[in-house]
Amino acid sequence: MVPDSQPGARIETSAIEAMENTVRFRPRGTMLTLPEQIADGICSAILSGEYQPGERIREIPLASAYKVSRGPIREALRLLEQEGLVTFEPRRGAQVTELSISEVEQLFDIRAALSSLAAINAASNIQPGDLHQLRSLVAQMKQHAEAGGDAIHYTALSSQCGQIIAGAAQNPRLLTMLKSLWRQTLRYAQLGLHSADRRRESAQLWADLVQAIERGDAGRAGEINADTIRRSKESVLRLLRAQQAGAGDGGGA
Repeated sequence: MVPDSQPGARIETSAIEAMENTVRFRPRGTMLTLPEQIADGICSAILSGEYQPGERIREIPLASAYKVSRGPIREALRLLEQEGLVTFEPRRGAQVTELSISEVEQLFDIRAALSSLAAINAASNIQPGDLHQLRSLVAQMKQHAEAGGDAIHYTALSSQCGQIIAGAAQNPRLLTMLKSLWRQTLRYAQLGLHSADRRRESAQLWADLVQAIERGDAGRAGEINADTIRRSKESVLRLLRAQQAGAGDGGGA
C-alpha cells in the first residue's frame, strides 16, 4: 500500500521505490493485512532515509497520507517496534531507533553465520533458474558500482541476491531466521556501502560467491558469503565510531 504522498518526503521517488521492492522479503502474491502493508511503506521510508535515526514518526500525517484512521498506523508502528526499527517514547510517541554499535556487532555476527550456512546449502541445491537470476543481478550490481550508482539501489540489488541464495538453500527455518534479520540490518548494510569503492568491492565478492555456488564449491561459497557480511559490518562500525568521536569532540562529519 503506497500513500498518496510521503509526509515530509526528502528522498527521490525512485529511491523509495527501490527500497519498497526490497523490504518485503515475502513471496509474491502474499496477502498482507492493512497494518502490514503500511508497515512495509514506513519501513521503506526509514531505509531510504526519509526518516532519520531518532526522528519522530507522526501518526496523523501518515493516517492522512494512507487515508486510514490512526488505528492501523499505530498497529503498523508496533510491528516495526518488534523488528527494532521503531521505539515508543513517553509523550513523544514513535520514533526511528538510533543506530547502535552494539546492535551492529550482534546482528551482523548472527547474519554472517546464517548466511554462510545458506550459501553452503545453496551450492548443493540451487536450480538453473536461480543461477540465471543471480548472474543477471550480479551483472547489474557491477555495472551500477562501476557507474558510481548510489547505495540505496545497490543495496536493493544485493538484497535480492541474498534472498535468492537463502531460498535456494531449501531450509525453511533458516530462511525464516534470515528474513527476521534482513530488515533489521538493511539500513546498516546500506551505510556500510556508502562509498563507491565499497560497492565495487562488494560487487566483486558477490561475483565470486555466485561462481563458487555455480561450481558447487560449498565451502568456498560459505566463506565468501560470511566475508561479505563481515566487511560490511567493519565498514559500518568504522563510520559509526567516527561519528561518535566527532560528536564527542563537538566537531562535524
